[in-house]
Amino acid sequence: RVGQCCAGRVMECGPLAACCGSDSQGAAPLETAKVHEGVKSGEGPSVELIVTNGEAMDEAGWNDPEADNNGKEVNLKGGLKRNPSSGSLGSGKVKTGEQGGNGMLKRGLSNFSIGSAGSKKSAKSSASGGSSTGSGKDKGASRWSKFLDVNALVNNVTGVLKDDERMISFCDSCKFGMIMPSSLNEKSGGRPNKIRTTKFTPITWLPKSLAFQFQRVANVYFLFIACLVIWPWSPKNWKSKIFPFVMVLLWTALKDLYEDLRRRRDDDAENSQKCWRLRRGTGSSEDDEDNFEEVTWADILCGDIVYIAEDSAFPADLLLLHPAGNTEAFISTVMLDGETSLKNRQAPSICEAISKKCQKESPEEWQAAQAAQPDYPWRSLKAQMLRFTQCVRRPGIEFKFPAPKPVLSDVRGTLQPLNSGEEAMCDFTEDNFLPRGCILRNTPWVLGLAIYVGDDTKTRLNASTSSLKFSNMQVNLNNCVRGLLAVLFCICAYATLIASVAQGSLAAEEDELIEAARNPLIRFFMFCVTFYHVVPMSLYVMYEMLKLVLAFQVNTDKQMYDPVRNEMALARTAEVMEEMGQVNFLFSDKTGTLTANEMVFARCHVGGQDLGEFRKVDDSTPSGMERVRQILAGGKGKDELFDPILNFFTCLAVCHSVQVAQKPGEKEADLSYNGMSPDEVALVHAAHQCSISFASRVRKHAGNTSEVVLKGPGTAERKFTVLHELAFTSDRKRMSVIVRHKGNIWCITKGADSVMEGLLHSPFDSDASADLSTFSKQGLRTLIVGMRVVETAEFEAWNAEYLAARNIIDETKETRMAEVAARIETNLKFIGITAVEDKLQDGVPETIRTVKDMGIRLWVLTGDKTETAVDIAKSCLLFSETTTMAYATQAEDAKDAEDRLLQAHKELDGRTDTGLVLDGQTLVHALTSPECRKIIYDLGIVSRSCICARLSPMQKLELVKLVREQNKRAITLAIGDGANDVPMIQGAHLGVAIRGKEGTQAVQASDIAISYFRFLVPLLLCHGRRAYRRVALFLNFYLYKNVALLMSDILWMHQDKFRARTAFPEYLSIGYNVLYSTWHLLFVIGFDHDIADEIACSRPELYKVGPRRGLFNARIFTKWMLTGVIQGSLTWLLSFALMEPLPEYDKLTPGKFWIFSTVAFTAINMVVWLKLILYSQNPFSLRYTILPTAGAILCYFVALFMLGYSGIGISFQPCMESIPGEMLKDTDALMALAVAAAAALAIDVAEKV
Repeated sequence: RVGQCCAGRVMECGPLAACCGSDSQGAAPLETAKVHEGVKSGEGPSVELIVTNGEAMDEAGWNDPEADNNGKEVNLKGGLKRNPSSGSLGSGKVKTGEQGGNGMLKRGLSNFSIGSAGSKKSAKSSASGGSSTGSGKDKGASRWSKFLDVNALVNNVTGVLKDDERMISFCDSCKFGMIMPSSLNEKSGGRPNKIRTTKFTPITWLPKSLAFQFQRVANVYFLFIACLVIWPWSPKNWKSKIFPFVMVLLWTALKDLYEDLRRRRDDDAENSQKCWRLRRGTGSSEDDEDNFEEVTWADILCGDIVYIAEDSAFPADLLLLHPAGNTEAFISTVMLDGETSLKNRQAPSICEAISKKCQKESPEEWQAAQAAQPDYPWRSLKAQMLRFTQCVRRPGIEFKFPAPKPVLSDVRGTLQPLNSGEEAMCDFTEDNFLPRGCILRNTPWVLGLAIYVGDDTKTRLNASTSSLKFSNMQVNLNNCVRGLLAVLFCICAYATLIASVAQGSLAAEEDELIEAARNPLIRFFMFCVTFYHVVPMSLYVMYEMLKLVLAFQVNTDKQMYDPVRNEMALARTAEVMEEMGQVNFLFSDKTGTLTANEMVFARCHVGGQDLGEFRKVDDSTPSGMERVRQILAGGKGKDELFDPILNFFTCLAVCHSVQVAQKPGEKEADLSYNGMSPDEVALVHAAHQCSISFASRVRKHAGNTSEVVLKGPGTAERKFTVLHELAFTSDRKRMSVIVRHKGNIWCITKGADSVMEGLLHSPFDSDASADLSTFSKQGLRTLIVGMRVVETAEFEAWNAEYLAARNIIDETKETRMAEVAARIETNLKFIGITAVEDKLQDGVPETIRTVKDMGIRLWVLTGDKTETAVDIAKSCLLFSETTTMAYATQAEDAKDAEDRLLQAHKELDGRTDTGLVLDGQTLVHALTSPECRKIIYDLGIVSRSCICARLSPMQKLELVKLVREQNKRAITLAIGDGANDVPMIQGAHLGVAIRGKEGTQAVQASDIAISYFRFLVPLLLCHGRRAYRRVALFLNFYLYKNVALLMSDILWMHQDKFRARTAFPEYLSIGYNVLYSTWHLLFVIGFDHDIADEIACSRPELYKVGPRRGLFNARIFTKWMLTGVIQGSLTWLLSFALMEPLPEYDKLTPGKFWIFSTVAFTAINMVVWLKLILYSQNPFSLRYTILPTAGAILCYFVALFMLGYSGIGISFQPCMESIPGEMLKDTDALMALAVAAAAALAIDVAEKV
């Protein structure tokens, strides 16, 4: 096993031998083979190999201390090798034999190395009889030693660490610690904590960008044409094709570079954040002692001890070693799991014991440092932190933990003091874990050990790799382009075949191209160049520009303006704008997306009655709160509800895991409460408002107890010693505290009514049942509160059982703890009912109803408890009272998951208003089974809505992938507001972020950012629906107009006896897809409105055309192309029919043919201009239809006359000299122009009428 110390020294050793031992003077007698390495002051290490009861390993090592063995490999008996220049013992095996009747284990030790670099080495080994001793000469210099027990190495290195296990080991004599495997700190050039999300490097930018661009079939085709036009036989000039193509590629590459530079800037900002880590000194001088140094996040290594101050983020995944005050640390995990409530974290018990030892050594200084504020002297704080780290190394501690996993709650490992047995081992879990990017709150400072860094952290494991998104319309466009190119190549093959048959007619023509054209392959290429414009180079450029116009409209829509933040909606990418109009599945987060992250105490049932409203409507005090205050202020005996109300709100103020904060100088009324559960915070805050305030919580160092202090009513102060906190779980559906107050022990419990009624000594009375039903129907989250007195003898017996269950270290621990906890939560007295409102964002129920009416299936994916998620689903109208619901939760294995899913399908099949409930535990098993994946998708189709609870970020992504995998045509939209939503946002076709209280990670990963969930309605019904219609019209129209132009070339090819000559002047036709028929599309189509926004938002049925793909499909596209064939043919043939006989063709000289050609080209442009107006929703809009079309017409005639009358135009196209004027003076030409255009447009007029 290869290890590496935190100073970069390479080590390979076992857990007990990692860096442990004591000074050589005080070493215990050696019973087995030992390796002794002494480090001389100011020199490199000398090595002594001592073998007791065994054979001396080698005498030929480094006998001469003055010899320069730098770079030499020394072979030791048994195959052990050492490279003196690196200070490592290389691959080999140590074998011990049988001597003096003492049997030594014959085991192998591979890849063993002890770390320290040095050039001068000395060692000697000797043997005498049945034992041997040895000593190294060091010229009298003092040295410190470490002993490595080979037998421990043999037994532990090869057997203790599993393949996916890691280890960090510290001890005082080593000073450096050891990491296994050493490769953990070798990533990214020795900076494993450095993150990189960019797609390109300076070297790979252009190749990768071009590779991406050439995934478009059209670009491959243009490259093919560019290679053909450089040959002398090309019918067209190479400059007119290659330069535009290069500019298109370069423009897209620069756009990719710009986007990647923004990602690089974000990476640099994160990597360059500063933090403090422990730098371990060698102790060789006063300046080389242990110290804390400020480094960037990128410089943090696995095994570093890090100091984090309040309101700072964690640079890596840390194991909490010490929170200030040796109590608890509180962290905000909104950027990881989306929850705004604070989570409490504790140090493992071994570290707590070390903290207590530090306090005993220097109580005053230590205690002062625990509450250190920003103005506290850094030198004093640092001294106490160094004291703690020295106490960690003094006994030596070994940390073992598995390879990282993306599941947020899957955190486990062990701590064990070195040279101790397994009885001293303790485990660490999620409760001791500080994830990267989360923020320390309400805690002055902490010390943490970096166990996962860089891409191994939970944040990075749950961050899906950002990938370039293709809209389904672009995929369809690529397929259409493939079809057109296939037709084109067939036409070229046909023309080549006919030309070969008619070759004799070509021979009579005096033309420089004819000789080369006799080769059939070259002739085929000539026709490809002639007809290449069926797929124009400007297609994708104009396509992207249109989507930029659509994105601009999203960014400036006042319907989605947020006055609170003074922000509009933001389309961060325009690539998938049209996807907004075709959504089939919508995946939504719950907390912060549907809800406003605000829990409000609404009502309560106490003393047999509903006390009234506790929610504020205006500035006045709510009726229920005012009534409670008056009763408590009146004192005992004045009102029969005094005792019930006092007990009820006392229970709320004691039974929780909330923390309280009060800044210096603030009044008691300004107490701030934070906790893992927003429901608990709401309950504690309600008690505070009713004059029973939770004032403080102080953990006791003796054991795991804490003291809770309540103030009120009045000036009364009451203290409760919390002996145990029995946490809420999804199985228990309740939480309890065991407290001691005035000599009595109480069990206070609150939980869901479904489990609490069975724990009460009597069932609910009719009043309680009625109020409970009323609260639930109002969408309020209810809890039942109960309590009882616990006899001392009963508690002591129960406490012994509970402590034994808590000390279990295998997988039965949680189950056993739950069983023991349930034994004390019985025979409870009913105290009351709480009702809390999880406030929805404004307009959420209406938005969900509209989304469902649009034909979109809505799945809510959340990390919350199943019960909470279902309650919210009902309150936001995702599920109604009449919804038939099926549950597939709490599956134990894959077979159980499949059975539960099939049962759910059976319950929902054939019904209309249906809902499905899944949970993360079931999906863990189901997502690995192809059969279960298919059933889940079928359930998604059968049910209109689905709730998935207790999901990790990657499970959210897996569900999105499942839908995309099962239905290739389905368009998915994911919406969320936190970093935990980033994977599904990036995994969906369209990712939408809600700006909220959970950081900016979701916004940075999204395609579109909005401020509220209700903005989905205008986003989809206005912008999405229009974007799909506009893009569909654009693609159909753009390819149609080029097919119409192509028909003139094909017909002319037949008339010209397949000579592969162009039908139109080259430099006139080159502007067709840029100036004459293209740029004005951005206005006419890009700003086209069919109905007003208010009407669109009120008619969700209008959206259904998008999910059905009703405007861009094979039938619609074929119809447009056939129309192009007909109209293109009519303009050319009718022009010819009115201008017989066929004029002579001369590409250098003006003549009758070019007048005719210009007439046909003008007629095609007229058809295109007028057809676009006919298909516009606002044909008479001056700003967006008439003026842009007039601009395109003007561009055409300016170009036409420049080619005919300017010197530069004539030099480029000599055959066009004076042609425009001749055309306008020719009556036949004008007649042909009018008739051809009118005949072609008659088709569209007839269809519209």
